[in-house]
Amino acid sequence: MAAATALVASACRTSDGRPPDASPPAPSSSTTSSVDANADDALRGELYGLALARLVTTDNTFGEGIRFTEILVRTSTDPGAGGPERRGERRPLTDAERAGIEAALAPLGSFRWIDDPDTWRTPDLMPVVEGSAIVGVGEVRFRDGAALVPVSLWCGGLCGLSATYRLVRTGGGWQVEGFEGPVAIS
Repeated sequence: MAAATALVASACRTSDGRPPDASPPAPSSSTTSSVDANADDALRGELYGLALARLVTTDNTFGEGIRFTEILVRTSTDPGAGGPERRGERRPLTDAERAGIEAALAPLGSFRWIDDPDTWRTPDLMPVVEGSAIVGVGEVRFRDGAALVPVSLWCGGLCGLSATYRLVRTGGGWQVEGFEGPVAIS
């Protein structure tokens, strides 16, 4: 994994880096919240897109340069994304969240939305679409000014990754800084 690799998203921002219609940032604290009043659907979509693009292009357990034949994206949050200690409710992704993911994944090749990941796995736990990967996201959390984005990638019975990315604000948007906490790889 190349530490220097960074994905940055640019968008219209106020002087302090917020979207024009966002509330002022919450004070930094050491606590983590799963729902942040400053994180609207479009921001979560941007964060999800950055995290998933990094996952499928760089941190996919195969290394940079590998390209899946197709990325199968879950239409709802994945309660297991981020590792075994992360569990939550599944909810449908909003249109704005999906738009952020689509914008990030479209340049990377073929992808499609799927409702039930189990229908995209064969009985012997291989992808129905050869060479594909199923990806998902968990609920964004914010801590100390950073966004924590749980992700999951499944590409076979012994092929997968679950982790949480730490994203930080930069002058031009958000950037994936790296993993936060444990990483589960199969």
